Amino acid sequence: MQRLSAAGFKPRVARRAVLPDWWESRCEQDPALIPEVEFRMARFLGVPLSVVRDAGAALQRPDYPGAQLRQVKDIGRDRVGPAIHLAMRVAEATLRSWRGGPPALDLPPQDPLAWRALLQQEGQVVRLRNLLPDLWRRGIPVIHLDKDAVPEPRFQGMACIVAGRPAVVLAHNLDEPGHLAFVIAHEVGHIAYGDCVEGQPVVDEDDRNPDDAEVERRADLYSARVLLGEGVPELTRGTHQELAEQASRIEKERVIDAALVIRRWGRLAGRAGDEGAHALAARAVAALGRDKRGKVEIRRAFDQHVDLEAASDADRALLSCLHGDPEQDAAPS
Repeated sequence: MQRLSAAGFKPRVARRAVLPDWWESRCEQDPALIPEVEFRMARFLGVPLSVVRDAGAALQRPDYPGAQLRQVKDIGRDRVGPAIHLAMRVAEATLRSWRGGPPALDLPPQDPLAWRALLQQEGQVVRLRNLLPDLWRRGIPVIHLDKDAVPEPRFQGMACIVAGRPAVVLAHNLDEPGHLAFVIAHEVGHIAYGDCVEGQPVVDEDDRNPDDAEVERRADLYSARVLLGEGVPELTRGTHQELAEQASRIEKERVIDAALVIRRWGRLAGRAGDEGAHALAARAVAALGRDKRGKVEIRRAFDQHVDLEAASDADRALLSCLHGDPEQDAAPS
């Protein structure tokens, strides 16, 4: 555990991702279990078993030199390597544990308005609950990691290719359905445009950090058009309640999510220098009563498609790093 910690996986993470679910504190005193732990460590890190068994050999911090770090403020590629590694391993475990195996891959259209037309049911708003079943049906899992199971520093969203298939992984403690929908659609934009390849994920630290790179502008526009369409009316800055009222009127007139209209305003105003825009937008969304239970929606979709009981012992350990409890989250909201 000391060597794993030096490689970037502190005990709270390593116990959850590596050790079996039957592990108890007394197991640490049983030398007969050492081979089991060594094998799990080697598989998790992707290193030879001989390296793990050599107590004098340092375990290298996982490194993804081809990873594209976007929307970055104070995070380095070398520091975020463990978080990326855990996310990739959990994505692999998800694909291996898919009920009946993953379906044939069907990428969303590169034209965001074309995907919006497929998602939009007559007279209804496009929300997180529309994105999730469509992506799973297309063979693209959406995974929300528990913040306590992810090595720090964490990232907000990641688009990656594992075992030849795309996946979307979230690692920040976001719960607002509209904000989660925007982040997910943004990552799907990276996938649709081919921005990520095997071993070279696109990793977005935080969408509050401005990033003028073409790949980020394109993914932002993709997300906005999928969720809101074109020609979204602008909000006028006011109190959080006034923003909520403006957005509610727009939702009725344009059939677009008021919470997403507010978040769009907050994102654009923040990047234009309004330092209080993000916090004001969050209060306005809360005034609408749409700031919670996004993580539950993501977990429910996961549980519909992944068979934890049929998963291997090692994969169940990895999948325990996800947010939520399947029995608790299966309850109706």
